[in-house]
Amino acid sequence: MKIIFTLLISLLFLTLESSHASHETEAMMKLNSSAWLEQSRHHGRRQGCWYKPWICKDQFPPFRRKLCCKNRCVDIGSDENNCGLCGIRCPFSWQCCNSVCVDIMINPFHCGSCANRCPFGSLCSYGLCGYAEPLPPFPFPPELPEPPPEPPSMNE
Repeated sequence: MKIIFTLLISLLFLTLESSHASHETEAMMKLNSSAWLEQSRHHGRRQGCWYKPWICKDQFPPFRRKLCCKNRCVDIGSDENNCGLCGIRCPFSWQCCNSVCVDIMINPFHCGSCANRCPFGSLCSYGLCGYAEPLPPFPFPPELPEPPPEPPSMNE
């Protein structure tokens, strides 16, 4: 019983000593730092485009549509994770072309990449124009066959 009592007293003494030490270090920090440093240490400066939405207009070339998405300036015309609006994600193997998610494996207007058009009459397969299509016909039509002979007339 005496051992348990001694153990409890020693634990109580250690916890009081550690709390006294932490109060002492906080008091020393407050004495050594200025009010401005104390304020900037806890709050910090607000960064990103949530607090300054106008900064997104200067980071991209002109005629690009930018938005502040998750505190970052994003070009919503070509970003697969923010296509057209913040948070609209294109499916796997699709690409964001002019703010629209496009399947570049089969789309003849965006075959393999944005704005890569296939020639007229050619299909887009696996991101390639005209892949595994039959050869086009020869440019000149074949000669016409001879007409059949006339049947004998009945008048004779």
